[in-house]
Amino acid sequence: MLAEEPLLLTLDYPGYRKEARIADLGLADHGVRTVELLRRPLPRAATGPAYAARLLAGRPAGGGPVAAVAAYCASAPLAFEVAAALAGPDGPSLIVLFDAEGTTADAVAGSYREALAQLGVDVGEDEVRARVDPSLLASAPDRLVADLVDGLEREAAAALRGMGGSAREAADGAARLAGTYADWLSHLVAAHHCVTSAWTGRVVHVRSAEARPGAFSHAAGERQEVRVDCDRAELLRRPQARAALLGALREGVR
Repeated sequence: MLAEEPLLLTLDYPGYRKEARIADLGLADHGVRTVELLRRPLPRAATGPAYAARLLAGRPAGGGPVAAVAAYCASAPLAFEVAAALAGPDGPSLIVLFDAEGTTADAVAGSYREALAQLGVDVGEDEVRARVDPSLLASAPDRLVADLVDGLEREAAAALRGMGGSAREAADGAARLAGTYADWLSHLVAAHHCVTSAWTGRVVHVRSAEARPGAFSHAAGERQEVRVDCDRAELLRRPQARAALLGALREGVR
């Protein structure tokens, strides 16, 4: 148990997945207060600074100084933007990552391809690459997100009509599906547009046995890597992962 109750901001994308969550670490039982920033409704912003600003604007008032920011997987780049936005005497000096991964243009294209596949829409690789335009991703990410979501809504409406739904049912179902995808795509594209090279604090990266080498790069004043011998799905249930985070927090509040 920590002598104080440090405040930890967490970034763990909501929605179904087989992998455990940061909440599964049971940090409250060990004297750590947590606030999950990625709560619905999620931001519709396509750059890291704008996304982080909206997350923090929705954070509950009060709570005191932030001891650290923790993030899982593709949310890792956003931890650096959140920490940067909180820079100052009461800001965090520690980022804790779990199986962190950067977001590449390939990852955005892959996510788009999977969304189409869920609708039974099979488009060629060349068409996917044309729609996920790298130049738009670099220079106009908001427009890219809007274009992809609009296209997906059209594909979804056509697929639902093909399954016998009425025009109204198809339109409503397509809007819901496209909205869910817009949340995820905005998250991915914002993570792609994060700056991780200016961080001078400490980073502790907790990695499972399945973590891909070189999946995420960043700057830090001090780095520590903790390997946990488990598969990815179990990482955030393992006592070793919790101990790594608690140990880092303990050092930070001395």
